[in-house]
Amino acid sequence: KFPAMLFSILALGLQAPVAGYDARRGIKIVQELASRSVGGPLPSSGTADLKKSILALLEPFGDPALRVPDTEFRLIDEQCRLLEARNPARGADALEALQGCWKVRYSNAPPPSNGALGPVRGAAFQRVDVPSRTYTNELSLLGAALFVQLTATFEPRGPLALRVAFQTITFSILGLRLPPVAFPPGTERTWLLTYTDEDTRLVRAGVDGGRSTARDLGLLSREEGEAADSYLFVLTRATPSESSRAPAGLPSPLAPLARAAERRRLKAQLLEACGGQSLGAEAGAEDLRRVRDLSDRLAALTPTADPASSPLLCGTWDIVWTTESELLALTKRGLLGLPCTAAYQAIARTREGGAGPWAYSLDNAIEFDGGFLRVGSTCEPAASGGRVNFVFQSCAARWRALELPLPPVGSGWFDVLYVDEELRVCRDSRGDLQVCARRK
Repeated sequence: KFPAMLFSILALGLQAPVAGYDARRGIKIVQELASRSVGGPLPSSGTADLKKSILALLEPFGDPALRVPDTEFRLIDEQCRLLEARNPARGADALEALQGCWKVRYSNAPPPSNGALGPVRGAAFQRVDVPSRTYTNELSLLGAALFVQLTATFEPRGPLALRVAFQTITFSILGLRLPPVAFPPGTERTWLLTYTDEDTRLVRAGVDGGRSTARDLGLLSREEGEAADSYLFVLTRATPSESSRAPAGLPSPLAPLARAAERRRLKAQLLEACGGQSLGAEAGAEDLRRVRDLSDRLAALTPTADPASSPLLCGTWDIVWTTESELLALTKRGLLGLPCTAAYQAIARTREGGAGPWAYSLDNAIEFDGGFLRVGSTCEPAASGGRVNFVFQSCAARWRALELPLPPVGSGWFDVLYVDEELRVCRDSRGDLQVCARRK
């Protein structure tokens, strides 16, 4: 019953217009919201002051703000309307401005869209991916002992309105991710993009003719939330630490379980995103964006405090994806007609007599069908952090039976962003990203 209840009330979350929706209706609502809020010239209060005022009014009620009295809501709504009259985003600009991770600061919509489940306050985020026209709503409660994720698609309906269609909902309890549940067809809502800039969003939302699971189950009246502007959402852009979605809240043994589950999920998504691209040689702009985003999110959850000096750094690592142009050129074109079959790195450390400082070596290799290119280096990991410095020491190439030594020229460094028993993610001095899987 508990997951079923969550499923029902989560169906009230943000959404947008359905088939047969009149885009002009959404435009008129937005225009009406602005006109009734000012009735003439723009307010004298600056945009920054209005945003600060809204957050200040919400602050006494927590983050996200809950149980806001009607008198205070009227003040908040008034300030929001003044800000909506200054909306800088229109049409394609409004859509592009949605990209990224946003934190829900307040909503008068029913739980869990308001960032709570009953009396329990959580951390609510929305991740919008404009190129794929998808987003996810995420709610973490009780130190991430309970994590709820809703996926949805959206399509523009006029310059300032979207129609959102819920797709799936997934529950994770104590780090255990349950199978996703699909929403019934037609579970849709309307978003009115009443204000969007680089760090703040105001959204008016409602069922607007869509299907509501909560209403189907009799948890809400048929009329509640029907209007396209029924509910107000205040969102601010999430900071990098917030967008990493590291479980926060109650200090308990549950948080590490949730972090480990999230790492497993992100690692699987990252490897899937890297697949089928010839180590990155065939990656498009959207592939690059997705791999970089997943890498950054995974890096924020690294289980290794000082990855450069960790024993986990050592081993043979197969390169599964990179942006390094020289490697990609050889991957794509091969070596004088010999196709590339693999690329890897081998990192080892030794210590004379079993005592004293470690001596590290780094070997890079690209294997071809009938040849290879290998570069040997010494390397020196930093005692703390992720920086690894290296100096080339040897280089050799073989083409069929012909093997030639080449001059080893150069030095550099790379930062280990993430490393565990299975995966390593690095970024080098030129900004190139590399994703490697440990060879078993």
